[in-house]
Amino acid sequence: MTAGYFYDLSEKANGCLCTKRRIYMKKHLIFMIACLAVCLLPFAGMAVHPTTITTENKAMSEFPELKTEEGVWNSDFFQEFEEYFNEHFAFRNELVYADAKIQTSVFQVSNVDTVIYGTDGWLYYTSTLEDYLGTGKMSNRQIYNLAHNLSLVWQYVEEKGSDFLLAVPPNKNTLYGEHMPYYDSYIVDQVHNVDLLAPKLAAMGVPYADLTELFRNEDEVLYLKRDSHWNGKGAVLAYNCIMDALGYLHEDYKDTSVTRTKDEDGDLNRMLYTFYGEKELNDNYEIEQKYFYVNDVKSVEDVWIETKGGTGNGTLLMFRDSFGNTLIPLLADQFEEAWFTKEVPYGLESLMEQYDPDTVVVEKVERNLSEYLTMPPIISALETDFAQTEEAVESDTTVSMKSLEYDFNYYKISGNVEEALLKEETDILVRINDVCYKAYHTDSNGYEVYIKKKEIKTWPVEIKVLTKDRGISKVVQTRQIEEGE
Repeated sequence: MTAGYFYDLSEKANGCLCTKRRIYMKKHLIFMIACLAVCLLPFAGMAVHPTTITTENKAMSEFPELKTEEGVWNSDFFQEFEEYFNEHFAFRNELVYADAKIQTSVFQVSNVDTVIYGTDGWLYYTSTLEDYLGTGKMSNRQIYNLAHNLSLVWQYVEEKGSDFLLAVPPNKNTLYGEHMPYYDSYIVDQVHNVDLLAPKLAAMGVPYADLTELFRNEDEVLYLKRDSHWNGKGAVLAYNCIMDALGYLHEDYKDTSVTRTKDEDGDLNRMLYTFYGEKELNDNYEIEQKYFYVNDVKSVEDVWIETKGGTGNGTLLMFRDSFGNTLIPLLADQFEEAWFTKEVPYGLESLMEQYDPDTVVVEKVERNLSEYLTMPPIISALETDFAQTEEAVESDTTVSMKSLEYDFNYYKISGNVEEALLKEETDILVRINDVCYKAYHTDSNGYEVYIKKKEIKTWPVEIKVLTKDRGISKVVQTRQIEEGE
């Protein structure tokens, strides 16, 4: 072999190596360009295909201004732009759907914090998990306080001459927990708050439509698989329970034709799969609608809905949540006039003064029952007689008097009673000058009283907080409050 031959081989080897390197670099460059294109596509695509609709229950943000109305630089511009981009980038809904489909199909998990992916494709609200496991169970004192607050609302409505009814739709996994994923071993208590509440309400005489017991006694599944609510048959069952509990004559729709169509796009389905999730079958009742909307109603999701044209049972004021969506068409047909509101907290007194309804229905889903402890309905506190015995004790009970945030026509007197002074069923009273009132109970040891400002005629105001147990009351705090303090 000659030296030239070795040289030729070396040159060829080097040439091959250089060629491989060039090919590798080209592939690497193509990969980098592709990755960059994928990363830029959502941004660049906003010019031609921005995301303009969302499945989330909120208004989408607008493009931020560089300057504020005062003409100064908007220091929050980049933070606001990040929020805007995250909501509007191109193909957002399609990409979210693709990711959700991979996560649920391959790994059997949800990629959305608000949705639990169960077995057989069942979906559940994450906010119901603590209720399902029993880890969010209220104490006996809190259950009593919850029933106590609802009894005050019932007493107020009854004193105004209206019928009252409470309805609590059960959580989906309270009824159909068998499709919850891998959680059985974590259940610490199978008794739910709604189970504890029912006997307390009965003992206090509060009119209550026990939807939980009703649905548990049904063999048929009456909630939607990919939604957090009942299906069409479930809505009719709940409606009949409410009307029966009120004692009103009504159409029961037992002989109404029902069709099953696969067109239901559930709320959990949209949360998880945006607009591309599989729709499911639902029961549609062929009802001839008699009522009509009075105000400009876009959908049953509207906060305020007025109807007329129903028959037979006077007027209805209903405080409701999304479970009321499917009840509105059924109930509106049974009342000459009806008003449906989703406002929280309930402006109960002001609406009753304005509309003077014959019937008040209060409906709230099981998972949100604690709102009756944190945001009780706004009514003037009910007066009560002084207890038989009045003792004074020293305590760390607190007292505050401020304008009510939700309605400036009221003062809110509130605070916390020293927990050692409270038994399971101890009531809290508030004496304002010379008048004693029943207080709402908040959480375990808090209290709230709402008084219209025009009722306070003497300053300074003397406030006494009392505990009442078995007919004996004790003054646990006294405070003088000056006007404007």
